[in-house]
Amino acid sequence: MKKIGLITKFLAVFLLLAASVAAGDLRNEDAKRYEVRVHETSTTRNTSIDGNSSVLSICSSCEIEVVGIGRIKISGSERAVIKNGKLFKQ
Repeated sequence: MKKIGLITKFLAVFLLLAASVAAGDLRNEDAKRYEVRVHETSTTRNTSIDGNSSVLSICSSCEIEVVGIGRIKISGSERAVIKNGKLFKQ
């Protein structure tokens, strides 16, 4: 019984780590703070990103909308970058 519990915990940790590895990031290279909307399937999450900072593992597959700049789709380990008031994928 202890082995089954241990295996279950190991699998849960492994799946959690695997999911975070395949998640995309958002990097803000501007000094300005931006409001961000993350559109995933049928939900939208509102957040923000400070200047010269990153949001790691923002999503695994989504459309990121930086208010006042634009939208971009990312998936897997892609990175969306804000630089000089523009949004692009790296």
